[in-house]
Amino acid sequence: MSLFWIAGEPSGDVQAAAVAGYITAQNPEVKQWGWGGQFLEEAGVTLLNDVTRKPFMGFVEVVVRARSIYRSFNLVKEQILSTGATTVVLVDYPGFNLRMAKWAKAQGLRVVYYIPPKVWAWKSGRAQILKDHCDAILGILPFEKQWYADRKIPYTYVGNPLAQKYAGSNAYDASGSIALLPGSRAQEIARLVPEFIAVARSMPEQKFVFIRSESAVAVWPDLDFPENSTVFTGILKEGMRECAAALVCSGTATLEVALMGVPQLVVYRANPISLAIAKRFVKIRYISLPNLILNAAALPELLQEDARSTALVGQLNRLLANPADQLNAYANLRQALEQKDPAATAAEYILS
Repeated sequence: MSLFWIAGEPSGDVQAAAVAGYITAQNPEVKQWGWGGQFLEEAGVTLLNDVTRKPFMGFVEVVVRARSIYRSFNLVKEQILSTGATTVVLVDYPGFNLRMAKWAKAQGLRVVYYIPPKVWAWKSGRAQILKDHCDAILGILPFEKQWYADRKIPYTYVGNPLAQKYAGSNAYDASGSIALLPGSRAQEIARLVPEFIAVARSMPEQKFVFIRSESAVAVWPDLDFPENSTVFTGILKEGMRECAAALVCSGTATLEVALMGVPQLVVYRANPISLAIAKRFVKIRYISLPNLILNAAALPELLQEDARSTALVGQLNRLLANPADQLNAYANLRQALEQKDPAATAAEYILS
């Protein structure tokens, strides 16, 4: 057996790497190639293309880069065939990977979708593609089980990698710094970093730390940062030690921060056209993973104009004054995620 991974975003790269690393350790004879990033490579995968350095999202952004996406699709097909991989493991990245599922299945390859697209939120018709073209669907969100069961689509909840990674973690310190996480994509960073800088300038008595991943360095803006803030580059867990609160771009990081026990505000600013289109189709009440898992508004979610610095300062002061509700919600969140070993469970399904 041999595997070809496709993880097109930094968060997918991290979560896929845990499974790939387990396979490398337990079954070193299994050959693994793929498209992803540094974490998949460190996990023992022969990386043929680092596609995490320029991730993209949004309707407008996808249209602009359509030609590049088309070339990438043709290239990865050639590489899958040339390596002789027998199983394709797709990780999130639905706009690209759903097309890949159809193609790979037509070639007679086994197809595993690890972390499937959020069909419960929008484009539910994609669920039929998953059913028709995937040999296994492995998910990391517990509430998805019932959604798939209602539609008679085989689905396995393997546990959440982040719940395992941050088990026992507690980075909360009421007198600590404010962590600022503007996301990993160029568009997110460009829209949120200036607002976060303005927040730091408005609260000169407070210390702030901007958290950026290695993959975000190339698209980080060249701006003047206030004296009460620093920029940390590296692993999130190392940068968020002793934090009183956080402003977090909506995405996987919201769950990571929650599992580290740090109260947070979820913020997001998108291309107005992309957001207007999304609002017509999205079927969910919340945008952050903690709120979705808990099915409750445990974390404030601030979008567009509500994510401007003036509004953020007011919300942040309220959070600092009363973090107890979020801290209590975090205990329920850990329980909902269950304590499984997702890497081992997912690896067993992929190899079986």
